Amino acid sequence: MRLTMLRYLSFRSGHGALHLRRPAADTGAPPAPWLPRLRIISGLILFLYASCHFTTHASGILTVTAMEATSSVLLVPWHSWIGQTALYGAFVVHVAIGLHSLYRRRHLRMPVAEAWQLALGLLIPVIVIRHAISVRLGDVLYGLDDSYWRMLSGYWLPEAGINLVLQLLLLVMVWVHGCIGLHRWLRFKSWFRARSHGLLVAATLLPVLAVIGISVAGADIQLRAGTGDPRLAAETAIAPEVLAAAIPRLVGLVELLTFGYVALVAAVLAARLLRDAHARQFRAVRIRYAGHTTSGAGRPEDRVAPEDRVAVVPRGYSVLEASLRARIPHASICGGRGRCSTCRVRILAGGGYLAPPDGVEAVMLHRIGAPADVRLACRIRPIGDVTVLPLIPAGDRAASVAASEPGGPSHGGLVGGAREAVVVALFVDLRASTRLAAERTAYDALYLIERYVDTVTDAIRRTGGRVTGIAGDGVMSVFGGTGATDDIPGTCAAALAAAAAIWDGVDLLSVELRHDLIAPLKIGIGIHLGPSVVGTIGMAEPRPIQFLGDTGNVAARLEAATKDHDCTVVVSDAVIAGIVAGGQGPAAGVMAAVPHRLLDIRGRDGVLPVRLVASRAMLDRLRGVI
Repeated sequence: MRLTMLRYLSFRSGHGALHLRRPAADTGAPPAPWLPRLRIISGLILFLYASCHFTTHASGILTVTAMEATSSVLLVPWHSWIGQTALYGAFVVHVAIGLHSLYRRRHLRMPVAEAWQLALGLLIPVIVIRHAISVRLGDVLYGLDDSYWRMLSGYWLPEAGINLVLQLLLLVMVWVHGCIGLHRWLRFKSWFRARSHGLLVAATLLPVLAVIGISVAGADIQLRAGTGDPRLAAETAIAPEVLAAAIPRLVGLVELLTFGYVALVAAVLAARLLRDAHARQFRAVRIRYAGHTTSGAGRPEDRVAPEDRVAVVPRGYSVLEASLRARIPHASICGGRGRCSTCRVRILAGGGYLAPPDGVEAVMLHRIGAPADVRLACRIRPIGDVTVLPLIPAGDRAASVAASEPGGPSHGGLVGGAREAVVVALFVDLRASTRLAAERTAYDALYLIERYVDTVTDAIRRTGGRVTGIAGDGVMSVFGGTGATDDIPGTCAAALAAAAAIWDGVDLLSVELRHDLIAPLKIGIGIHLGPSVVGTIGMAEPRPIQFLGDTGNVAARLEAATKDHDCTVVVSDAVIAGIVAGGQGPAAGVMAAVPHRLLDIRGRDGVLPVRLVASRAMLDRLRGVI
């Protein structure tokens, strides 16, 4: 039974359901390896500055004086030559890399979150230029004090115009853009997943407090102005001749830099159009897709069938992008990110026009044991005509999906709506099932296994899980992966609740069948949290859900470890951390009483920290319910 289930899981992980999607990040030729890292570093510098700035704004809930005091701690370091160099250098680099990425894209179809990040990234400099010129250059060139007294007066007093609206708009745009970027960078890191709810609260709370602080401090400024407060007059006093000289110059600089930036963006978009037009006319590449005909041995022959299709695309397109452009069905479960091998093709002709496999492709090809003539369609960008043979059929609904946008409706076929998600896998197996079957007739054994499977699957469904596979007495299930976002604490709590419900259900079943059993039924349960690709499979409705990746395999390995360590449940520390991140989990001192082990999981690098649960009461303590 164990061997059967592990083969089943291996099949699901290695050759599981496929999904046809548009490439999610079509960015032309592979970027220089240092560009993504430089983009992250510059973005982190800007996000750190924004966090300091928003914290200072939030202190306005107290008084304007508190804002000044906070500014002297958090913002003064940014006014030093080191801080100024880091800040403005990061801004220029981040904008330049963003424009470079925009130019490299072959099309502008992308996930919604990425589209918002790009749009906000292009709009932010327009408002930042106005803010930076009026505040920093006004201070440097004309001695216009950049204190919060003067800035708040410029936002809240009647003559301020649209300054307040632009400031609040900039605040929201910067924060949303930064948070999207951080989430895309960190979403699959275990420490981030374990703390995601707390970080979400902080990410929501800080800009809200900043807006409240600006509003409270602005009301104070208005009150002071209405009562003729001498301190406000002293803090905001500017000589008329200084204003007369500064305002025209600063306004002119704002208009010049804004026009220059807009012209630069327009030039990048125009360059994209010219590049594509030139490529279509002078540098077109023909990609021929060979048809599948079989020889007597049942293997696809390396020849071109009469009904083959051809995609003519500019040089620089990947083969998968060419399939999309020509509306040729092509399997790709990861959307063209190089994270799977389902888009692989055999190169029948023109291999000399392909660069050798890069790091990502080389690792994936080595992992699947591909021969030298097999490549990933999402990674190869031919510079001359090639002929390829797709090795994974796209399925019956490929044509309809190829013509739809990501996230659009699906109409049956192999996989619909697949997405990357953080899920909890729970695997249950019945101990000594072979002996139980040997002691009974075939029908009696079938009845016993059926009652056991019904008990397990009912417990899983009642606690919010979904059964993804049943092989004899082994039941695999998944929790999470269907919502718009990953509720990691809730998913982990639901999985542990399912383990408790399964344990109770099997104990009750043992009591019910006590006259037919020599000893009570015993089970083993493995639970693990990790990233997977989640989707549905099949043509029938409702289509069963599947999750692909290493998470299910690890859960099965953990269940097998319950025998070696004489316990009922083995749960990875990642699951416990997920519950704790949601404010639940074990009370202080409980974790020390739960045996801790570092397991060497076959097929994984390093060891996996786990907890061994031998009693039902201990499981409830881990859940935080007693």
